[in-house]
Amino acid sequence: MLAARHLEEEFDVSIEIITGDSAADPNEAVSQIEGMVVDDGAHMAFGGVSSAVGIAVGAWGSENQVPVCVHGGSDDITGSQCAPYMFSTYMSNTMQLGPVAPAMADLEDDWYILYSDYTWGQTAFEAYSEALEAEGANVVGSQAVPFPTQEYNPYLNSAANSDAGGIALLVAGLDQRASTSQILSREMQDDYSFMMHQTEDVGLWGIDPEAAALLDVNSQGWSPSLDVPEDWLQEVGEISDHDPFVRHYMGYVSVDQLVRAAVRADSLEGAAIRDELSGHEVENQTIYDLQPSADTIYWREGDHQLVQPTHMTSGRPVEEQQNDPNKVWFDVADTMSGDDASPEPSDECEL
Repeated sequence: MLAARHLEEEFDVSIEIITGDSAADPNEAVSQIEGMVVDDGAHMAFGGVSSAVGIAVGAWGSENQVPVCVHGGSDDITGSQCAPYMFSTYMSNTMQLGPVAPAMADLEDDWYILYSDYTWGQTAFEAYSEALEAEGANVVGSQAVPFPTQEYNPYLNSAANSDAGGIALLVAGLDQRASTSQILSREMQDDYSFMMHQTEDVGLWGIDPEAAALLDVNSQGWSPSLDVPEDWLQEVGEISDHDPFVRHYMGYVSVDQLVRAAVRADSLEGAAIRDELSGHEVENQTIYDLQPSADTIYWREGDHQLVQPTHMTSGRPVEEQQNDPNKVWFDVADTMSGDDASPEPSDECEL
């Protein structure tokens, strides 16, 4: 883990990273984090997980005073399901659509939305529907897609039978690969505008590069096409099985911030770490180098959201896609500051 290596060098400490697989199941995730804490002695936790898993481990962490940084986009994480020891490193669904909804409305008047049928997809659908209507666009149809699903043709048929000029793909994980692959096989790419939510580059690598090229508008928490240090990208490539992508950034920030909070507190007690992180303004220059921003990046006290810039990307034409020294298939087309993208803390959140 790159952040641990950097922190060990800076503070002359020893950091052990313990790993576990949530299997995208909340009950299994709780069992995993409990074992890590009780049996392995972990003091804090983080992870790129589904929103349902994030909420479950955040609740367990709060019951047991273990700080947890989750990488899920559901607004419930910083809303009705917020928890005092849970911190959201990833932008909420509402934050992510900030720069995207106006671009979608400019691109097409009528949209059809396909969304993964679980917490993350459901809250994304609600957020996008409201935002598009506020921008003067129409949601002419929608369909919840069981998650995970590798057969998208029935849902693409429904979209094709609507009057939509654009199809929004609010789908997660490998469903991003399945949906775009089947769009290409049906040769729909020139007939519609396409939007993808919380685009994960790695989910599209390994299939035809045209899958990335067909995506006109995307919400994306971070991209290697930002003006970020080449040496950091190189270090990630040396220790990871994947080219640098958004989850590398989110994981780096989570470990960096949790450990720095423990150092400031001079304690491994969960309550002390939580208190140091809540409301903290990020000071580490590396984070600003990775997420270029003229504004302060900070952990909002009211809901523990990391307030940071959020990006809109577009797929590069195949001939312009970079594959060496690392893959860059998307360009950042627009960026919105964290404060502008993020609504006020939800009234439903009581930390």
